[in-house]
Amino acid sequence: MSLVVIKSFLITAMIGIQDITSLVFDHSLPLAKYSLFINLLVYFLMNGAQIFETLIFVPRWAKGSSPNFQILNTEFKSANLKYFWISFHSIHEIIFLISLLYCYPIEGIGNYLLFLFILHMAVRVWTVIYFAEKIIRFQSLANTLSHYSLEVPNEIRKWVLLNYFRVSIYIGISILMIPLVVKIFKIDG
Repeated sequence: MSLVVIKSFLITAMIGIQDITSLVFDHSLPLAKYSLFINLLVYFLMNGAQIFETLIFVPRWAKGSSPNFQILNTEFKSANLKYFWISFHSIHEIIFLISLLYCYPIEGIGNYLLFLFILHMAVRVWTVIYFAEKIIRFQSLANTLSHYSLEVPNEIRKWVLLNYFRVSIYIGISILMIPLVVKIFKIDG
């Protein structure tokens, strides 16, 4: 009896996969259009959050010769943005990959979007390796120490300066994505 159940499950699964495959290929242009558009919208949402964080939040804890690490002290205040950024970036990476998958075969869009994705991932790796590691260190200083070495303010100034550059790159990538969205919405189909 279990052999019958397994065979019927496999047949049903194969029929389901064929239906899903034909549905996806029959609607690949609309999926490409809307996934790219949603990708751009999410990018601009992230840009807004990054701009707010860079212009409002970062100067509050990084200003002057003695930074105010207590703003980053996650034991007393909820300034730990780790979970927000991890979830937001994860959702965006999935949307970006979906839009790349559907847009890649489209002439004049696919290769350009692939270039933007590679640039995006390079900056994302830089973010994880440098920026996330440093901010976690700064938060640990806030949680554990009341005094820190004289080199910490220099590290913070460097982090802030490079953060302006990093956020500018992300904004640039999203601006470069606008012509792709306009171009794909002009395609009939």
